Amino acid sequence: MSVQSKEIVSSRTISRSGDSFTASRTFLIYNDNASISFSASAAINHGGGVSFGMQHPEVPIFANGFNLTPSSERANTYTIVWNYELEPEPDPTDGGDNTDTDPDDDGGVLDPPTGGEDEDDTDSEPGDDGVSEDEPDEDDTSEETGERTFKGVSITTGLALVDGYVAGASIPDNGSQGGADGYLIADGTVVHQGGEPITVPVPTAEVSLSETTWGAYFFLNDVQFKAGKRNVSGFLGFSAGTVVFKGMSVQRQAYDQWDATYTFSWDAWSHMRQIPKRDDEGDLDWNDAVAPSTDKTLDIFFKQPFPNTVSFDFAP
Repeated sequence: MSVQSKEIVSSRTISRSGDSFTASRTFLIYNDNASISFSASAAINHGGGVSFGMQHPEVPIFANGFNLTPSSERANTYTIVWNYELEPEPDPTDGGDNTDTDPDDDGGVLDPPTGGEDEDDTDSEPGDDGVSEDEPDEDDTSEETGERTFKGVSITTGLALVDGYVAGASIPDNGSQGGADGYLIADGTVVHQGGEPITVPVPTAEVSLSETTWGAYFFLNDVQFKAGKRNVSGFLGFSAGTVVFKGMSVQRQAYDQWDATYTFSWDAWSHMRQIPKRDDEGDLDWNDAVAPSTDKTLDIFFKQPFPNTVSFDFAP
């Protein structure tokens, strides 16, 4: 396995407000052997060659946080956006890593360095929502108990303009196309013109759910492998099979504070799209006319580009 990182130099931003500067840099991090699994924790440890407190190459400000997003276009690929501000968080004993990953744990546990701790001395257990240290005593009334805060919700509705051959066709249950050829459309009104589609609007919605957790660790629990999959059951009032999980971003705002945002996309056609039947040469495969009609007909199918489903119980 060879981990590669490429900075998208054109994406660099530098902002100024008074005497204060902020900036960001974006990197692609990937395993050049796409057949080998590459975890988010490994991508964060690599960090594109950047670590907390490292100075920006152009202005005297320092790395203080990042967003990590798995790619939906290529396996084992992540985008990491580093943010920079005027002052780094001082820690003279910090070794400079972005995270420490327990080599005995394959679950993607992110362990930010604090300096001075014993690497073998942790009281974290998988499944505790990332809260592993500094938990209050029973008599402690501190609000930072490591529990999730309220759930942030953002919903944006819109339209997708897609190729349509049949209007008013029934969408298959759960968005399943059935066989390899797709789901043969048997109802609705033919609107294509001689095999040429028209543009039809499909209602859509973009949904973001965000939460903040506290603790020394953030557990990914393999969420990164669920991107590009649809909901196996109802989700936020949307029917099964109509929502695709697009990905998650996590930003460490402080040593023990993690902000996570999960993004989803709903589609009224369950993300299915219409295609005409074609022959082996790629030409439209027309059916012979059936008397008394002299018109040939064309079979139209629903195809599902996101065939896999998964439980969304990982969402906030």
